[in-house]
Amino acid sequence: MGSIDPDCRRVAVVTGATSGIGHWLAELLHQRGYRVALCGRRREEGEANATALDKSRETAIFIQCDVASWSSQCELFKTVWAKWSRLDVFIANAGGVERDSWYNFAGRDAQIDELPSEPSTICLEVDLRAAMYNTRLATHFMRHNPGGKGGKIIVTGSMIGVYPCATFPEYCAAKAGVHQWVKTVGPVLLQKENIAINCVMPGGIETPAFPGFSTAFLPEQLTLRSNLMAGFERYIEDTTDKTGETLEAAHDELFEWGHPGYKSGAFGQRTEKVYDPWFEMVHGERSELPAALSGPPTGERIIAVTGATGSQGGGVVNVMRKTPGWKVRAITRNPESDAAKKLVAEGVEVVQASFDDEESLRKAFNGVNAIYAVTNWWEHLFQGKSRTECGEMEERQGMTIARAAASIPTLEHYIWSTTPSAARMIKPSGRLLTPHMDYKAKVDARIKKELPRLAAMTTYLYLGYYPQNMAFFPLLKPILHPGNGQYIQTVPSKPDAKILLSGDMSVNPGIWARQVLRTGLKAYGMYANVALEKWTFQQMMDEWSVITGKNGVYMQTTSEAWTKLWGDAGAELAAQFQFGEMCDPWEETEDHISPEGLGIDRDEVVGFRGTIEGLKHMF
Repeated sequence: MGSIDPDCRRVAVVTGATSGIGHWLAELLHQRGYRVALCGRRREEGEANATALDKSRETAIFIQCDVASWSSQCELFKTVWAKWSRLDVFIANAGGVERDSWYNFAGRDAQIDELPSEPSTICLEVDLRAAMYNTRLATHFMRHNPGGKGGKIIVTGSMIGVYPCATFPEYCAAKAGVHQWVKTVGPVLLQKENIAINCVMPGGIETPAFPGFSTAFLPEQLTLRSNLMAGFERYIEDTTDKTGETLEAAHDELFEWGHPGYKSGAFGQRTEKVYDPWFEMVHGERSELPAALSGPPTGERIIAVTGATGSQGGGVVNVMRKTPGWKVRAITRNPESDAAKKLVAEGVEVVQASFDDEESLRKAFNGVNAIYAVTNWWEHLFQGKSRTECGEMEERQGMTIARAAASIPTLEHYIWSTTPSAARMIKPSGRLLTPHMDYKAKVDARIKKELPRLAAMTTYLYLGYYPQNMAFFPLLKPILHPGNGQYIQTVPSKPDAKILLSGDMSVNPGIWARQVLRTGLKAYGMYANVALEKWTFQQMMDEWSVITGKNGVYMQTTSEAWTKLWGDAGAELAAQFQFGEMCDPWEETEDHISPEGLGIDRDEVVGFRGTIEGLKHMF
């Protein structure tokens, strides 16, 4: 291997490098092949540290600097540039706690005209203002790096900038400001300058800067030096453009803090969004951030509906396209299908996307304010997949849709069509499996765990039994007995077993979607049953007979017999009906929002009777 041109070796600057964390970082970077400038106030210690790294001063130097001073920082950067003519990594590590007590307990007995003395704010100046100075100056010099602009800035934060500690109020405030600074400027610096800025937040750690941690903390409550260095290394070596991140360095683990989520949903989301006319007014040019608003928001909002040519998605399209203030974007795999062409003829925007292609979904969701997401387990079954394979495919597609939705900056509400899970609700876990329900519920759990920002604006809709099944689904359609003229519905469930009825699928899903969107914040994170009725199978058959004028008979069979007759489809539905006999899967809990809570007009909802009356000609 040939020798490396010394002028090409990367350059790093570390502030607060005369002892403790800064000294450790200087050693780490030098071991990684960086030329390192150590910065601090104490010349003797700083010179000793630099000499220990390289007596020749070719690859390690000390520069005395007061980081709270703009002019002193300018001299620091100019000296580094004059020495090596590049800057790749800047670590803003200098810090310290307050020098005065902000509580002023000593002034309790002071007279009213004996005002407190002006406190020192050196902690704020060194911990926060200096980091802001560092960023501004590092950006200037990194723009001139040979081979193109760019670099990395890493700031030392603190976990008591997240969890306040009453002992150090000024320090807590300063570090909280540092964390917010990093998160705020990170996206813009990466977009415009190719500079990533991130923050590593240790807990208590023994350093000369503030000794005594080993007395005040148990060993397992202290951040290990090795773990802290691993946190910095994560960003030093990063090649994936991480920026604006805060990383906790706990005892021996690292935790990404991510975004805090939106407790007020769309309201909070809009609060943080960049409005580019203001950005330009303050900073002289537009942010160029993909999520920025380029101008005033329009009055019309867009809801994207997946499975828009299907039964459930079609019901959402039917209602939402008639809802003032909303425009529907129908998402379909095949925009050339007759159903898709019918939507286009009715004035609905139709966009192609695949549940197996996240990028196509991102493009289809671009600019939308709401998404109604539904997947189809049964489609995979009828294509010859096993019940478990269908579930795995549905979970994979459900998460692909969710990840695409989570990337949409304009999104304000995500509605996920799901079901209760026998695998989770029937104990012991796994005793009864209903894959067409279980894997949807897995998506619920994964959204909450893996996509917390999306979960904060998600409503989960529970769909039950479709009355249309009696007209279109062979397994549940009453069959004419040729010998006696009676219609027989054969089902593997007790005649008195109750089941949730979702009513007319061409209307009701849309009613619930519309009301969820109108309810907004109160519907976030909640489940809702798309139904007003729970009937027994016998009730349904009796009512079917009255409406159709045909003599209908409900006949219970066994799961085994039904499976022999209908194969995997029969086994799956038999398991669902068994689930319904063992408990009430759709029982409302504290996690549910009621129809009244959503403002559902019961007179608008089409129940079992209305659905069968509309399909009477089919029987």
